[in-house]
Amino acid sequence: MDTGRSLSSLIINSSSDKKPTSNEKEIGSKMSKADLRKDEDYSLVDLPTQEILVEFSPDSKSNPNHWSLNKKIYNGVIGLIVVLNSGISSSLPSNAVPTIMQDFNLSDDGQKVLPTAIFLIGYCIGPLVFSPLSETIGRRPVIFWTFTVFCLGTLGCALAPNWTSLLIFRVICGTMAAAPQTVVGGVYADMFSDLRTRGRAMAMYMSATSFGPIIGPIISGCSVRYGWRWTFRIDLILSGVTWIGLLFFSETFSPVLLRKKAKTLRKATESDRYLAPQELKSDGAFTLIQTITRPLTMLIFEPIILFTAIFISLAWSMVFFYFQAYPIIFESMSYHSTLFLEQYLLRKDTYHFDVAMTSLTYIPMGIGAASSCIFALYYDALYDKAKKLGKRWASSPEYHRLPLSCVAGPCLTISLFWLAWSAKQSIHWIVPVLSGLIFGMGYQTIFISLLTYVTDAYRIYSASALASSVIMRSVAGALFPLAADPLYAKLGVSWGTSVLGFASLVCIPIPFALLYFGPWIRKTSPFCQRLLEEDLMKSSSGTRTPEEV
Repeated sequence: MDTGRSLSSLIINSSSDKKPTSNEKEIGSKMSKADLRKDEDYSLVDLPTQEILVEFSPDSKSNPNHWSLNKKIYNGVIGLIVVLNSGISSSLPSNAVPTIMQDFNLSDDGQKVLPTAIFLIGYCIGPLVFSPLSETIGRRPVIFWTFTVFCLGTLGCALAPNWTSLLIFRVICGTMAAAPQTVVGGVYADMFSDLRTRGRAMAMYMSATSFGPIIGPIISGCSVRYGWRWTFRIDLILSGVTWIGLLFFSETFSPVLLRKKAKTLRKATESDRYLAPQELKSDGAFTLIQTITRPLTMLIFEPIILFTAIFISLAWSMVFFYFQAYPIIFESMSYHSTLFLEQYLLRKDTYHFDVAMTSLTYIPMGIGAASSCIFALYYDALYDKAKKLGKRWASSPEYHRLPLSCVAGPCLTISLFWLAWSAKQSIHWIVPVLSGLIFGMGYQTIFISLLTYVTDAYRIYSASALASSVIMRSVAGALFPLAADPLYAKLGVSWGTSVLGFASLVCIPIPFALLYFGPWIRKTSPFCQRLLEEDLMKSSSGTRTPEEV
């Protein structure tokens, strides 16, 4: 939890006996007037402690909230593509693993999930540092440098001489890929203060977050025939093109932009009186502590983050479970583990597809995920219309985001039972494949609804809040696929998949509970209270944006 002086008290309290020296007063006053004449994007607020607070002026073009539409679109699209690259890489080797193991002369079936599982372990490590670090040094340096290392790690995977080196490079890729998964959500929160615009931007961001893992198996399934290294080469090409676009990515985190401006003023005036809000709030020692602990602290002590993370983790882990389950259900015997061959495949309940055909069965899942964005935007329009008409239910932030997940939860459960009891040789393969439409729409809508709700609730702390979710869902995503072979070997496809259906059934009440208890939880949250304090500071200094008023 952050500590430090209250900005609102510094501005509101006007009594102080200490006066600036005549030299400081002359320099500070001269620079203030000159600077304001030259640059109307910033306002200087005299504090009772003789310090001068550097803030954005109400209509500042330097404030990311007031950037031109083209600049917002560019930064938003680049951020979305970076996240898409991260998602693709997470599941990329899934259909290439049998070929990789054969090339490296490996026969241990227990290792076949490691390239994906160990990538997701990297997802757990990265958010602990990168997300809160982006709230300290800024979004751009974190995204740019982590994505640069990610590209180099992908190159290492393509050139890996053995299994061990491949796994090492996958850990590196996973750790670096965690940064855009959490930080880009903060980028959208920085640029879009209006809830409706932010919700639409976040819907597209969430589509990229969860659609990427679906593309990965399709790439590997269709390219593995030319050699497994081409799987990583294709990903490297995509990442390289994205990296070029990232060169022109702008910093969006307002506290960092103000800190840079304050530093410029201090250097120009040779006076230490000019400070940004972030410099008044904490010292360097505490910043290091919060960088390491904030995501875990929020996960443990913020009920909104904890319970949304549980539901999201279940939905996310099922996606990676499907990457192991679909080959068991649809592929021929030669692709499965010895355990499953002996105990289940001999019953001949499989469709005998090859790798390329199996990879195409993920397409309905992708279509369902993409369609969820349409439903999210449609509901957003209904909510906005109701709000303009003064409908009572439209005054609650919870009703702005959570009703979608109230519908998506049952959809997820229905899709799991659909797959469970239709995946039989006596039933045409299109029937279980089409369950992916409902599954994709369900899990994607859960992502859009819950993560957008978290972003709205925690705003500038959203990167750490999203990091908390990434940590939990990455652990679940790494562990769930390990259960696929033994679960199906013991229970078969029907009851094995039904176990997941019952697990999803338990999570359905979560968004309903947040609809009722959400307002009370936000009132008692220290992070949400700190946001209210900063709003009071902006109101007192006259620097609130029109959207915030």
